Amino acid sequence: MKYLYSLLALIFLFSATSKSQDITFRYSPYSGMNKDQLELALEQALTMERNGKVWTAVGTGMLVGGAVMTFSGIKNLSYEEGIHYGTFGAGLGIMCFSGFPLGYGMVAWITGHERANTIRIELLAFSSGTINLKPTENGIGLVVEF
Repeated sequence: MKYLYSLLALIFLFSATSKSQDITFRYSPYSGMNKDQLELALEQALTMERNGKVWTAVGTGMLVGGAVMTFSGIKNLSYEEGIHYGTFGAGLGIMCFSGFPLGYGMVAWITGHERANTIRIELLAFSSGTINLKPTENGIGLVVEF
């Protein structure tokens, strides 16, 4: 039993360290770009995120609208009228089709946001922050300017 616990502890430690190394040493495709290229890539990533938000909203609206149409097709179930197959089928089709814009929108939203974060980190290398020795209200001290 002692060997089993030792094995589980080693597996846990190995998985934890390999995950942290993956996050720490991940290759960034934006590291070789200059400032203008990074700003263009940031603009494209923000556009991708914004489009993802729009497509997610469209897919959600289609899903809700299709559900309303589907349930209105079977709302008045009686022996005389029965199911309104046209409304029921159209609503069901819209609900099924809403998975495409909803799925694309969520993926584009998350991917654009992660790309924008990575690019913002790379843009920090081009910031013009300086540290100077200047007079302050308490005397002379180090002043950080961004």
